[in-house]
Amino acid sequence: MKAQIKVDGKIISELSEKIPTNIIALNELIKNSYDAGATTVTIELNTKNKTLRIIDDGSGMNKKDIDILFHISKSIKKHGTKNEYGRITQGSKGLGFLSVFKFGKQVEWKTKRNNGFRFSVNYDKLIKTDDISHFPIELFTDGNIQKGTEILINTDEYNANSLKEYFLYETNYRKMINSFDDNNFNIEIIIDNNPLCSTKDKIPLLDNEKKYQMFYITYNSKIEKIIIKYGKNIIATESYQFPYKHFSLNMELLVFYFKSHGKNKIDKLFFNPNDDLTPLIYFNTNLFNNYTIFDPNIMRNIKTTQVLNQMIGFIRILSKNSLVDFNSDRSQFLQNEKTDNIKDFIYKINKKIQEMGSGNKDYYANFHFLKKNEIPADYSDPNNSEKYRKIIKDDFIYKDKVEIRIQADKVIFSLFGKKKALNIKNDKDSSSSTNVGQEKSPVPAKIVLNCNDKLEITIPVDQKDLKDYVAYVYDSNGKLVGNDILIVKIDGKNYGHSILHAITKPCEKIIEYIYNDPITGVEVKELKLFFKKPISNITTNKTSYLFTIPASKDYIINYNQYIDKLIEQINKLPLNKNIEIISCSLRVLFELSIDGIVKSGKFPSIFNSIEKFNDKVIEIIKFIKNNNKYISEIANKAKTEYNGLVKMLSVDDYKRVINKTHLGSHKSTMYITESDIHDIIKHLAIFMILTNEMINNTNIT
Repeated sequence: MKAQIKVDGKIISELSEKIPTNIIALNELIKNSYDAGATTVTIELNTKNKTLRIIDDGSGMNKKDIDILFHISKSIKKHGTKNEYGRITQGSKGLGFLSVFKFGKQVEWKTKRNNGFRFSVNYDKLIKTDDISHFPIELFTDGNIQKGTEILINTDEYNANSLKEYFLYETNYRKMINSFDDNNFNIEIIIDNNPLCSTKDKIPLLDNEKKYQMFYITYNSKIEKIIIKYGKNIIATESYQFPYKHFSLNMELLVFYFKSHGKNKIDKLFFNPNDDLTPLIYFNTNLFNNYTIFDPNIMRNIKTTQVLNQMIGFIRILSKNSLVDFNSDRSQFLQNEKTDNIKDFIYKINKKIQEMGSGNKDYYANFHFLKKNEIPADYSDPNNSEKYRKIIKDDFIYKDKVEIRIQADKVIFSLFGKKKALNIKNDKDSSSSTNVGQEKSPVPAKIVLNCNDKLEITIPVDQKDLKDYVAYVYDSNGKLVGNDILIVKIDGKNYGHSILHAITKPCEKIIEYIYNDPITGVEVKELKLFFKKPISNITTNKTSYLFTIPASKDYIINYNQYIDKLIEQINKLPLNKNIEIISCSLRVLFELSIDGIVKSGKFPSIFNSIEKFNDKVIEIIKFIKNNNKYISEIANKAKTEYNGLVKMLSVDDYKRVINKTHLGSHKSTMYITESDIHDIIKHLAIFMILTNEMINNTNIT
């Protein structure tokens, strides 16, 4: 007599729960595509049909691979080792296929390595099985299947809307498409037939806010040296021993010096859940969802003068060691000696980098390496510029490289492309100065905003650090103090932080900035924020009423002298009584837009071999749609919402609209209705904005 081990189908449910979120599950599926050598993975979400498709152009699966796919906890992959495609292997736990059940209960695979196979699994039937080792999965051969793998998941309304809502936030979809640190791997996301983004739109690290870049810092565990650059100049290096063999480390960091609002223009990829800038950690080329191992604010509670918290970049960890593992949502390492070594080393080198970089931070950021704010009259020597070198602080390591020029009543100090001019004080100024030894009376502390104290903001907006609205804080001695010392209240409540969470509905918020000066006491500055819905008229040089889009009320269309006159005349006509004349005029506005682009001369080859008017309109939509930077630029100029603009750039919608416009100009109301006209105008208004920005915006070329 023998006993038999059975595995009940409920184990599938329990194992699936170890994959905590849809996004982590999606990453698990993409890892399989990556391991299969795919160069492109397409994520297609259709909320209307409630389907999710993951398509890759990898090597596909044969019968043996399919058997392994459904062999739970069985994997031939060795995590951390290079596979046949020269990539670091991702999957190794044999739980990858369970990820599909986070999205839906009916799943179909189509795959081809040598032969095409099609098969499906129903979750409800699977978990009801008494012994899943006997659960039948029928394979069908299909000669029409393309090489690679396609997974079609019939999802439900909750999961479909949950994924769509997640991808509405730029921070989220930027992390998804950049979840692999590999320039030869492209992830693209399509929501309801509209391309949202792809890895090809990746922004190079050093292209982020060049104006405010301060330090570029690198460390490689093979070289064992921290290198800090200011521009192209190495300003500090220091050896830093790397004693471990079970992992390697490469760090590439970019430090900024923003006075206010600058961080909002940084790639959203580098924002943590608290809306603070942060470097990203990649473990074996896959994004590690952790924001505590490397904390840019590590010195805030130790020594605030040594904080370099305006930092982004990449921390790349590689390891083949089986003990270097993490939890199911890739947010924490499993604790053991090997992973403790990694966390400890990153903590210590972070502190070291902060100490090295912050030493001369104020010198480089504000050019504060001079001992004086002006040059005394008796110190002036118009024939000896070197005399003024004594004004440079002795501990500034580039003291000898500062260029000094005398110009009229000023002395100009130049270094690394920056300049600082000091006025030469005359004798009259000296005689009126405060007597030596006279004690300076304290003045009230002061909080200065970088905006009006009443500010209108268009919704929706992501969470916001309210301290970004503060330009300066002066104490009673007239000295600058850091914004971090402020207490921030929102509607009279102190939440212990300065983060205002995402706002999606119209509302008002009263913000109080409080600074307690040790001499003059409490100083309070109030800021009122009005969050408003962004619906307004599109205007030319005159007010319009028929052409409405979610844009700022002061947006002006000015690429053609007749545009404003034509729109003004159309808007004087009641639609219900003048539908014929209006329907005949809409094509003219499209034609004037195309004509404006041609005559601008900025895009000489954009309509090469394209003769039909309809095709030219579609070519413009494709031109903008395929460049996320252009979409961001246009959304910023029109002060409209990025994702809303993306949705409007549907090629199929514009084909439909142009066909109706053509009918309107030739057949009038025989084939066109008032509803059609509103639809055409909605798309025409967007097209006019695209045209306006293409012609007038120097960042679109």
